Amino acid sequence: MKSIAFFNNKGGVGKTTLIYHVAYMMAELGYEVVVADLDPQANLSSMFLSEAGLYEKIEDNQSITEALKPLVKGTGDINEVHIEPVSERLGLIIGNLELSAFEDELSKN
Repeated sequence: MKSIAFFNNKGGVGKTTLIYHVAYMMAELGYEVVVADLDPQANLSSMFLSEAGLYEKIEDNQSITEALKPLVKGTGDINEVHIEPVSERLGLIIGNLELSAFEDELSKN
């Protein structure tokens, strides 16, 4: 398995748009792609899903925060994460605005 990570603390440089297009292009080339939206603003998730679909998935506890809650609460390890199918070869780990509530805590662990 090969991984590509995009990271930059500077906002407004086009990371979200770049990742969105690269993910679709890699999937179209035949690669199995999973995109993890770890930005507390969840903009990447809102590009892949409709607004209604995004909020429905979050309400159904299918976002990254559900997988991280045991770690943050100190009750266990990370739960299995839901991967939302976007297309045949493309999946999304859905972001959540709640991620900002414990991003400082996550950086300590």
